[in-house]
Amino acid sequence: MYDQLTDDELFAEVARRRSAGEAFGGPLGALVERWGRPARYVIGKIQASYRRGSPADADEFFQDAVGKFIDRGLEQFRGISEHMPGKAASPKTFFLRIVKHVAIDFYRRQREDLAPAPSDPDDVMEEPPSQVSRAVETARRTEERSEAQELYWAAFARLQKEHPKEAGAWDLYHHQDVEDHEECARLLQITVVNSYKRVSRAQAYLKLYLLELKQAAAEEEE
Repeated sequence: MYDQLTDDELFAEVARRRSAGEAFGGPLGALVERWGRPARYVIGKIQASYRRGSPADADEFFQDAVGKFIDRGLEQFRGISEHMPGKAASPKTFFLRIVKHVAIDFYRRQREDLAPAPSDPDDVMEEPPSQVSRAVETARRTEERSEAQELYWAAFARLQKEHPKEAGAWDLYHHQDVEDHEECARLLQITVVNSYKRVSRAQAYLKLYLLELKQAAAEEEE
C-alpha cells in the first residue's frame, strides 16, 4: 500500500493523520521499517567507537528511537537542515540523528556507571609500575586523538571557506550519517555523479590541509 510513496510523502501522510487525530501507525510503521538497516549501521558505528555493545542492543535502540521520534520528532522536524541553513533535510536523516544520540547516550551513561568510585584517601595504595605505564600511555593517546580532532576541524573549516560545495557534500556524507550518495545528491539537489565527485574532491583537499597543518605544527615545535 505504501511501497509507491517516497519517504517525504509517507511522512506527510503521517503528519496529516496525526494532525487530524487519525491513526497513523500504518504509514509510520512502513516509514521506519525502511530505515531499519541504515539505523543499525549507525548503531554499529557507535558501538565500534565505544568498543562495547551487542547486536541485541540495536533492536532496543531502534525501538527507543522510534518512540522518541513519535513523542517529539514529529513536532520538532521542520524539514530544514541544522548544519546547512537553507537546505532541505529529510525525515530519514532526522530519524538517524535520533538513533545516533540514543546509542551515544546509552554507552556514555554505561561508561560513567562502570567508572571506579573515588577511593577513600586513607585507603589509597600505590599503583604498580605496569599500571602507571598504561595510564601514561592512555593519557598520551587521548591527547593525540584530541590534537588530531582539532587539526581535522581546522582543516574542515578551511574547506568550508575555500570550497563550500565540497564541504557541504562531505558534511552530509560523513557528519550527518547520510549513508549513500543518492540521498546526498537529493538533499543537495545535484546528480549522484556530482555527489561522488564533491566528496572525493573534499577528501583530497582535507588530506592536503591536514598535511599542511601538521607541518606547520611541527615547525612551531622546533
